[in-house]
Amino acid sequence: MPLLKIAGYSSDPAMIGEALALLAAAAYGVAGMSIIQAKPQARGDNGVFLSIVVTAVCSWGLWLFTADASRDVLVSGAGGMALLIFACAGLCANVLGRQTMYRVTEDAGAVNAGLLRRLVPVFALPCAFVVLGQTPGPQVLVGGAFVLAGVLFYLTPNKTPLGGWVVLGALSAFAYAMAYTLRGLGLLYLPDAALGTAIGASVAAVWVASGTVLRQGRLSGWHHITVDRTAAHWITAFALSAGQILQFFALKHTTVAAVAVLGAMDVLFAAVLMRWRPTQENVALARLLLAMVLAMIGTALLLAP
Repeated sequence: MPLLKIAGYSSDPAMIGEALALLAAAAYGVAGMSIIQAKPQARGDNGVFLSIVVTAVCSWGLWLFTADASRDVLVSGAGGMALLIFACAGLCANVLGRQTMYRVTEDAGAVNAGLLRRLVPVFALPCAFVVLGQTPGPQVLVGGAFVLAGVLFYLTPNKTPLGGWVVLGALSAFAYAMAYTLRGLGLLYLPDAALGTAIGASVAAVWVASGTVLRQGRLSGWHHITVDRTAAHWITAFALSAGQILQFFALKHTTVAAVAVLGAMDVLFAAVLMRWRPTQENVALARLLLAMVLAMIGTALLLAP
């Protein structure tokens, strides 16, 4: 069985999980561009809370139509454990991962943020080892090294000054890696991707709203998280929601490593979009392509049986 394979789930039909992960990457690429476009209009959190709420609403609506989980499982001990795991995954992805991803994208651009997201599979290896007990083999370690080399190759001589955004980007990647791993674990107890996404996003929305109101006061805090609702903010919200839901469904058909690696391909989509919608971000296209080649070699090694 390949590393990080979730027990009981295989690619049947073949490649469906990988296809869903790539669609999620495209959605994240769109989100990266719209975050940058929305920033000049932002008067609060630049739509972070809006995006979490949209994710919760969309996933609850999807669950009502699919309802994969049976009622008996939900009321069982296994169902309760799954809901707790999904809640923890939601906090990792929607609170820590998403908020830091927003800040990195605003400060360093969509391509730099996307490249740092490629560290997700590197962090997914130790996360899967601790949470799922899956030990990486030499081939997987080499693949992770190639991914890391690609990121460092592009960022080290990049014209964008390195700063705190690199640390935030690494923190975001770690948070998403832990979220992927916890989601995979939760799906072992309760194989319902829509419900898992809905629970995670709902818990995160309550967490963000409560924390902001406690820090800034009821009126000021609520205004901070709800004031940003321009077209660009809505595009970001729906793109991030689509990306997260697609990734969760991808986990039902493929490995944590595959979703983590292919999900980080959003950097390619962001770079392509920038050809039509130029931004202030400096993109060294030749270096980016070479960095992506290194990362794709790592991807092939990670996904090889």
